Amino acid sequence: MAIPEAPERWAALPLDKPAPAPHANDNAWNELQQEVSRCRACGLCETRTQTVFGVGNRHAGWMLIGEAPGQNEDLQGEPFVGKAGQLLNEMLRAIGLAREEVFIANVLKCRPPA
Repeated sequence: MAIPEAPERWAALPLDKPAPAPHANDNAWNELQQEVSRCRACGLCETRTQTVFGVGNRHAGWMLIGEAPGQNEDLQGEPFVGKAGQLLNEMLRAIGLAREEVFIANVLKCRPPA
């Protein structure tokens, strides 16, 4: 099933407008990512393969936030890599964006039990 084209009214959206300047420097971002990878605050850390922090352009004007990593995401360390990720990629293409132009993350950084 193909994703429909974006409505005409979306054509006027300023997708090429630069995102605002970041509030945190690269060192702070890297420290946050390391802190998340060491997190032991709840029992989810016991069964995870790795944390799933987020991917893409950290300075993007678009941020997509999912609920939690699934099995594929836990194994690969990247959000939205399974079937939902394929659908997300098609949806992004339908509105003229590439996965690399947005930041994709989950609320939870560890996979919950199935």
